Amino acid sequence: MPYLYAILAAVVILAAVLLGRTAAFRSRRYTVEPEPGIEIDVEKAAKRLSGAIKIPTITASDPKKADRAPFKQFTDYLEQAFPVAHKALEREIVNRYSLLYRWKGSDESLKPVLLMAHIDVVPVEEGTEQLWSYPPFSGEIAEGFVWGRGTMDIKNQIVLILEAVEYLLEEGFTPAGDIYLAFGHDEEVRGDEGALQIAKLLQSRGIELEYILDEGGAVTEGAMPGVDCPLAMVGIAEKGYADIKITAEGEAGHSSMPPQHTAAGMIGQAVAKLERKQRPARISPYLKEMLAYVGPEMGFGLRLVLANLWLFGPLFKLVFQRTRPGNALLRTTTAVTVLEGGKVPNVLPSKASAIINFRITPGETVDDLIAHVRGVVGDKIKVEAPTATEPSRISPVDGTGFKAIERAVYATFPRSIAVPYIVMGGTDAIRYEPVCEQIYRFTPMLVSTEDLDRMHGTNERLSLENLEWGTRFYMELIKRR
Repeated sequence: MPYLYAILAAVVILAAVLLGRTAAFRSRRYTVEPEPGIEIDVEKAAKRLSGAIKIPTITASDPKKADRAPFKQFTDYLEQAFPVAHKALEREIVNRYSLLYRWKGSDESLKPVLLMAHIDVVPVEEGTEQLWSYPPFSGEIAEGFVWGRGTMDIKNQIVLILEAVEYLLEEGFTPAGDIYLAFGHDEEVRGDEGALQIAKLLQSRGIELEYILDEGGAVTEGAMPGVDCPLAMVGIAEKGYADIKITAEGEAGHSSMPPQHTAAGMIGQAVAKLERKQRPARISPYLKEMLAYVGPEMGFGLRLVLANLWLFGPLFKLVFQRTRPGNALLRTTTAVTVLEGGKVPNVLPSKASAIINFRITPGETVDDLIAHVRGVVGDKIKVEAPTATEPSRISPVDGTGFKAIERAVYATFPRSIAVPYIVMGGTDAIRYEPVCEQIYRFTPMLVSTEDLDRMHGTNERLSLENLEWGTRFYMELIKRR
């Protein structure tokens, strides 16, 4: 009988602890009254974005093969489309095609803020042009949207920033501290010629930035099960990137008398092992931070789990990693993307290889990843990393930059919750780490999860409502410095 009482007491104590932690798991949402409104001319903004889309600033992996004429045309277009901003702001052309603007503030003691986007866009996949509702570089305004490559990634952000600047200048507004605008021209191919050169220029001038806002997450509906309201996903870091090439060598010859393992077979085995034995799933500090913002908006059962990960962590990982987004938040991901081997069916290849793309979670390193791959594939397989970038630093959620973005989100998208998260892809923002401690990644547009697939895909488009909301977001952000 005493044992029964002890068990009951333990259950009561555990329940009290669980419920107590759940009760303390409170919403981070708050109300922000928007600044007195300026009437936004959405049709004018749509025409400006349309004009930007019509200029095919297509990136190329080999800079020597890129058509640079559209980039010069784009620079001229911005000057013509936004005359007030170009008259008031200082502009520099960096490394021929990237743009850096300075809007001088009234208080020189304040650190500057940098707002970012990029000029280049990815090409349209050959053979898919006929699948577009409107030609991908037409900039067509129809059905309540502006259509075309770059409307979501990320010429929209350039136009929204400059729209906000124009309106504020016309009001006679002067920011408290300097505002810099930086538009690189090669983000889609890692930003070596654009963002890196702008960052080096700022560093050479001894400029230290208060915070940076680049492209990143958006306001999404239905992004997370159990949450009914839109989530404004503000990137506080980005994953690292690595292309790991593995190569096997074997006997060449006729396929009629094969050895036990061909080079292609060895690569096949190595790839299968890497997919089977991936990097461990972890509930990292940044994931806990994200869940602390999202959890209070969920039902009691999910709230109970998220508020008590010390107990339910294994269950959470088991369930969360079953979805692709959840798996990507929990671990360094493994994606086999390229396989190369023989060219003729009846000839044994002397060499076979594969390239595996990894997105490295903060807290791990490129060296950790290479050691993992070597440990999995064994000594007979050659391992090299032709392209690799470390994960970014994690920016604070209690810093002035995150709080400023959060206030602008709540003033513009009042139903939403601002949520810190890790950006899965790479951005230009990582290039600015030498000049800034607070770097964030967010694009002010409300989109469905289905619409997110349009980025880099077919029928990319931006709604006219998003042109208004995005312009207001940047106006709120700049005015609330």
